Amino acid sequence: MRIPRTVATVALAALVPLACGPAALAAAHDAMPEADAARIRADLAFLADDLLEGREAGSRGHEIAARYVAARFEALGLEAAGTEGWFQPVPLRAARLELASPELTLLRDGETRTLRFPTEFVVGASTVREQSVLEAELVFAGYGLVAGPFEHDDYAGLDVEGRIVVVLAGAPLSWPSEERAHFSREKARLAAARGARGILTIPTPVSERVFPFARRSLYLHAPRMDWLEADGSVHDAQLELQVGAVLAPEAVDTLFEGAPRSAAELMEAVEADRIPAGFPLPGRIRLAYASTLEDLSSPNVIARLPGSDPARAHEHVVLTAHLDHIGLARTMDEDRINNGAMDNASGVATLLEAARLLRAARPARSVLFTIVTAEEKGLLGASYFAHHPTVPAEDLIANVNLDMPMLLFPFADVVAFGAEHSTVADTVAEAAASLGVALAPDPFPEQAIFVRSDHYRFVQQGIPAVMLATGFGSRDPERPGEAAWQRFLAEDYHMPSDELDQGIDFDAAARFAALNARVALGLADAPERPRWREGDFFGELYGVRSEAAP
Repeated sequence: MRIPRTVATVALAALVPLACGPAALAAAHDAMPEADAARIRADLAFLADDLLEGREAGSRGHEIAARYVAARFEALGLEAAGTEGWFQPVPLRAARLELASPELTLLRDGETRTLRFPTEFVVGASTVREQSVLEAELVFAGYGLVAGPFEHDDYAGLDVEGRIVVVLAGAPLSWPSEERAHFSREKARLAAARGARGILTIPTPVSERVFPFARRSLYLHAPRMDWLEADGSVHDAQLELQVGAVLAPEAVDTLFEGAPRSAAELMEAVEADRIPAGFPLPGRIRLAYASTLEDLSSPNVIARLPGSDPARAHEHVVLTAHLDHIGLARTMDEDRINNGAMDNASGVATLLEAARLLRAARPARSVLFTIVTAEEKGLLGASYFAHHPTVPAEDLIANVNLDMPMLLFPFADVVAFGAEHSTVADTVAEAAASLGVALAPDPFPEQAIFVRSDHYRFVQQGIPAVMLATGFGSRDPERPGEAAWQRFLAEDYHMPSDELDQGIDFDAAARFAALNARVALGLADAPERPRWREGDFFGELYGVRSEAAP
């Protein structure tokens, strides 16, 4: 999972929707065996082994892991469903920042002020050019957003053609969290469409509480990646934007010296949820940095369980889990391997067990088990599959995503991220009842988990989706869930210590696998495919392809 702050609750449960009738429900329960904790432990132990060196997308370790997963799918008696047997190669462009290259200079009134990298600003590598250089005037554009549903336009009355836009991190606090997260990811596209040539992001007190600027330096050594179209171009690249950077909070005051409003006034407005209007900033900025580019390939691993109902077997429920992690740490410590046991060997291992359970249950619709690559680089493997599915796109009816379940305690509840946007929520609720797992609300709405993992790439293609996460509730008062979450995020997340010996509860892992299997089975056996809720923001934004007649 990418920069998570998750926890929550959802209940496991009924194998098929109650609309199928009590007899069908009971038969489905009988057909599904018990989840096997030992199988999950064995798979997780291999996937989190030092041999795989952190499974970074494009690495040898990831390739070994992918072949292991393919072998496990074959042993389960599933069908290969990639473009090359079990595999769907994803063409990627990797870009590494040349760390000695970044320069940012403020030119004003004949004077220059040079900011220090990476303490006063950071940049990311470019996947579209080796040399990124621009000198231009500056325009402050509020949050840099245009949002029709909120009658909001930060660019109204501003001329940003050929300029660098300066934008606040995030979005207005009064907007719903998931809509806020969606629009926050639209800033580059919106700026480029209005003729801007660069974008400079300034942190706010709110963004600092969620993801402090200081943490950005931890990722400077990691390659940035995008996936490539058939013609070799970078997917969804904003070529008009030549440079981009994020300022440290301490450097923002300098940028707004002599401006109509000071940085302090702007931050006070943000905290009070008053949306500041834009204005030109005095002076110019010169920003430059260099990137080293490399094209590579990393596979998704895809298996198919054919549906048992000839009339519905052409439709597919997709189960996803990302196989990649972040590779080797830049540290002098003896242990440099980011094994990613929880993130996300646990998700892959529980998906493999869910696949075994579903094969025994013989769902009416088909199920695609899709182990994706490059989630840590921006949900890239899921995006590539969602744009290039290996079955007809109109036959994908729902996605169930397994990403970093917290398996350090005997969870009593779960959060169903994204379920409320569609009738998938009904299936989750029915599934929950049978296993006695409670459903809990999102405890961290400011984190907008719904848009931060692979399921969101399916939503963007009009496909209802859900990601289940274990919550704070625990069946053992001596092992509280909230403490386990807080400890993991503070000490082990994206660290070499995320490994097998951290006290994983494999009985909890078995229950989590059963939960996901039962949700998938409920979707596969339901009389109708899932539908977006009437008036739902994401359903209306991305269409209702999943509701179209086959």
